[in-house]
Amino acid sequence: MAIANVYNDEGGTGTEIGADTAQTQQLDDFSSLCNGSKTQFTTTKDVTSGSLSVYLNGLKQRATQISILDDRNFEFSTPPLSGDVLEAVYNTTTE
Repeated sequence: MAIANVYNDEGGTGTEIGADTAQTQQLDDFSSLCNGSKTQFTTTKDVTSGSLSVYLNGLKQRATQISILDDRNFEFSTPPLSGDVLEAVYNTTTE
């Protein structure tokens, strides 16, 4: 079982020094969109820079396996197949 990192970059548990707004972790499930031809996926909210983790069938994808296009879009060079489980976990600013 993984242990969550509850500390920010300054070693505390609150909002990081200099951060304008609090961050919320978001999970998007794209499994229903996997069809063997779709390669580009759009998150439901803007992704905080550097926080996107993409999981295909439970395996975290490396930067060489996906391309981050902008604040909301990422792309695979090879499309996920029908029946694959595709999830994105990322931070977004709290509204």
